[in-house]
Amino acid sequence: MERYIDVDEFVKTRQNDITQLVNTALNRAGDIIQQKVAAGEINATMQDVLPVLLYEVLITNTVSTLRLVADMINSEYATGNGGMDH
Repeated sequence: MERYIDVDEFVKTRQNDITQLVNTALNRAGDIIQQKVAAGEINATMQDVLPVLLYEVLITNTVSTLRLVADMINSEYATGNGGMDH
């Protein structure tokens, strides 16, 4: 069964949640970097920190995005049968 989903309305309605998820991802990545530098696992240089930072942000954002998509698909924003509008 295909359904229409108003993606724009979902994003507008969940903007605060989306912002919070982004902030959480950045804070989590920063905490992990801080722990790894403090433990001596990596040096506090851009060459060492940036790859770990990008990896941690991507992992957290991927999980958050999948959760949002699941919420969107299962939400009241479905407006009918026939497909997605985006």
